Amino acid sequence: MDMPLHDSMGSMIHLTLGRIELDWGKNSGFSDHSALFRPDDLTTIPYYYAGDSDDLECAHLPLIQRREDFSYRLITEMKEGYSAPLKVVARRLLLLGHTDAYCRQEFQWHAEDGYLHHDFTFDELKAILATADFSDAHLSPEKGSESLAEFLLTHVFPKYGPEAPQRLQISWPDGGEVDGLSAYTVIRLLADNPTAQELPITWQFVDVADGGWAPRAAFDAPLRQSSRFLIVTEGSSDVHILKHGLQLLYPDLADFFDFVDMKENYPFSGTGNLYNFVRGLISIKVQNNIVVIFDNDNEGVFNWERCARLRTPANMRIVKLPDLERFQSFRTVGPSGEHLGDINGKAAAIECYLDTGSEPQVRWTSYDQRRDSYQGAIVGKEGLQKAFLAQKSVDQTYDYSGLTAILAMLISECVFIAEAEAKALLDTERIDQIAGEGPETIEE
Repeated sequence: MDMPLHDSMGSMIHLTLGRIELDWGKNSGFSDHSALFRPDDLTTIPYYYAGDSDDLECAHLPLIQRREDFSYRLITEMKEGYSAPLKVVARRLLLLGHTDAYCRQEFQWHAEDGYLHHDFTFDELKAILATADFSDAHLSPEKGSESLAEFLLTHVFPKYGPEAPQRLQISWPDGGEVDGLSAYTVIRLLADNPTAQELPITWQFVDVADGGWAPRAAFDAPLRQSSRFLIVTEGSSDVHILKHGLQLLYPDLADFFDFVDMKENYPFSGTGNLYNFVRGLISIKVQNNIVVIFDNDNEGVFNWERCARLRTPANMRIVKLPDLERFQSFRTVGPSGEHLGDINGKAAAIECYLDTGSEPQVRWTSYDQRRDSYQGAIVGKEGLQKAFLAQKSVDQTYDYSGLTAILAMLISECVFIAEAEAKALLDTERIDQIAGEGPETIEE
């Protein structure tokens, strides 16, 4: 007789780090972790089951003794499930709002309410998880799975020396959460640990699906709209470049971003139209998470500054392309001839952030009295666009530094939105709990 390690009755579902169990559910009572993974992360992963110790079919397997003082033989089966390295999942969690600040707030909440079962401070726990050796957490068929508390007690705390039992008191309860902290907080606290970054985060869902507790299609669902970000720019070329840049440089995050549909005609071409569009979004109190990006040229900065005076909602961020040091001394040509000039805020459209070669040049085109400055454009921008969009994979000889600066800014703005939403939800959940009106749990 075979049964999941956690329970002999019902269909089990597990979220694990290597062989460390981070979260589990049973039948219809489980958390949806699909947002941690991309469709390409669906693969074949190990599932562990406890076979009857007297089962002749299991006689060739090693006998394992558990804390509960019963014996079983471990059976490993390869089935469908999700798997991605911890470092990838930790980055995705940032865009879900699970930042270090969120983790600290969650920890403090549980500390204040007396849920913690150890004497660590948040910074001490963060230091322990960031520096502990997780090499022994790799998948090991003869060991099955264990809790994070078990792993720390067995493999980590003994290395602190004989005083560890007195200083590092720990009595974490069994359950889906580790000491009251969510699995996502544990993953985030391990994000900087070099021995854990390549460990697989796996979601073993197939038994629940096969048991009829949830439709199989539910585990292939794309990110919910509330977790996605709509990116709005001045023109279609900006969209093409940003979208392609995410696919090339941040493929593990690209599914978080949507762009304005431009199959027919891009509806917001021109900075003046984009400014008016932003005003319209604010007036109708749009619910989508939105990042508006203006170019770093004369016209773009003018309208970005106008938008900065608007009362934007918490789910909207308005930015311009970042200033770059290399733009401070750029070859330019205009009515007064060729000179080295600072093109930040004057002529730095998105093409300037691509690999522009050894001798790029900006041509000044028109004078803007509103900012007492000339507007300019880089020479040969169409060729720069085509060369970049033709790339099928990362080219080690190509200079992506400018584009990386844009994408890092974009991701940072999205994390800012997601973090605020997640922390507000955490506060609401605590208020509900204090009031005795917390969410109902699923009972079987």
